[in-house]
Amino acid sequence: MSWPVSLLAALVVLAALGAAIALWRARSVTIVYPPMVGLLYRDGRLRRELPPGRYTSFDPSGRTRIVQVSLAEMPAMLGEITVLTGDQFSFRLGLAPSVRVVEPRLYMESQPFAEQQHPLYPFMGAGANHPSLHPLLAAAAIETAGTMTLKEILADQKKVTDAVRAKLESAIPGAVVDRVFLTAINLPPETRRMFTDVERARMDAQAALERARGEQAALRVLANAARLITDNPALANLRLLQAIENSRGSTTIVFGNSAAPLAGLGVPAASSDPA
Repeated sequence: MSWPVSLLAALVVLAALGAAIALWRARSVTIVYPPMVGLLYRDGRLRRELPPGRYTSFDPSGRTRIVQVSLAEMPAMLGEITVLTGDQFSFRLGLAPSVRVVEPRLYMESQPFAEQQHPLYPFMGAGANHPSLHPLLAAAAIETAGTMTLKEILADQKKVTDAVRAKLESAIPGAVVDRVFLTAINLPPETRRMFTDVERARMDAQAALERARGEQAALRVLANAARLITDNPALANLRLLQAIENSRGSTTIVFGNSAAPLAGLGVPAASSDPA
């Protein structure tokens, strides 16, 4: 039995088309966006580093993989850390170290190799959240806080972040910590109440001091006025006349037995309703 030539040609075309479809499906396209850098692994070994760009490969057996590592400086949000100060105050610190990758291969191979990409952001690779970053940050924060008092930490927060950054600067393989941000200081309620009471007492003392200064100034003015009146009795009469002149409404002024000094000024011993 012989097959027609046209049928054989059709079978060849179908086979070629199937092979082309299979090869097309085995084709993989990876786009590396800046500031990412790609690491091309084949059979678990690094072949080369890929700068940003589009890369197409045919790997039906799945022997190759491109891992992307971000070179951008990014702060890592690791939550709050419980610390104990040198004066035995316990509270929580929020610290965010800013990590910058300088050696992508060392940084990537110093942590567990992720088999699955991020479900929401498949184009993103390894970033700032290195697995060893949180324990190293916690240890540095606890050690730093233990050498300072709570008052020193609250007064100079930059000293805390600088000390933590110095301990973490080269602790992450293939990366450096350029900055550490202090995002929160969470004091227990009793500690906050204690600081509030101290500040309230300080402000009350300052207010009492200002009132005493005001009273002292008023007494000094009165003493000066009494000294002037004692040295110049006529000033008392002039001041009385000024008070009578400036009075409004129904006013009664009683002099008693000391009205003699006003006799020379033509002022009666008692005056009612001075209009």
